Amino acid sequence: MTHHERAAGALVSPGAPVLAIGPAANWRGKEWRAERFAALVQRLTATDGLLPGARIAVLAAAHERKQAEPLLAAIPLHRQIDLVGKVDLLTAAAALRRCALFIGNDTGLMHMAAASGTPTLGLFGPSPSEKYAPWGQRTALVRSIDPPEAMFGPAFDHRTTGTLMNGLSVDAAEAAARRLWHSVASAAA
Repeated sequence: MTHHERAAGALVSPGAPVLAIGPAANWRGKEWRAERFAALVQRLTATDGLLPGARIAVLAAAHERKQAEPLLAAIPLHRQIDLVGKVDLLTAAAALRRCALFIGNDTGLMHMAAASGTPTLGLFGPSPSEKYAPWGQRTALVRSIDPPEAMFGPAFDHRTTGTLMNGLSVDAAEAAARRLWHSVASAAA
């Protein structure tokens, strides 16, 4: 067992399932709102959710802590696994392999989760999902109802724009997570 595997085992130990969340992105336009992530986490880990009582691992780079803070604040401390800026990429990959499900924005972390074999739901807005969707049999995506071409008006500036993910509802993300979960479960049966 490698150092990274041991470290991930200490962070994401056996017991209750772990839902991994990737709330940040390399630019604000691709970030789903933290309050929507929090609502989705609450639904998925509720008594009647996919992962009742699950712990929640939040992953992001150290410089993305500001984006992750509102989500972390919404998760009870006893169920929270705060990995924001606290692990290197190899330990993050090893931790993701121990998670039951990953949900996150269109990022490298989403691709890392898919490559690790963790069921992965990618959340898409302005980027073309046909080019950047997570790859593999245990992956899915859900996108904003707003087409990407409608998001980029004449005054668009990627440095100053806010989120372009408002067309993705919590209901749509939850439905996509449930479809992915059930397809993974039936493929394993």
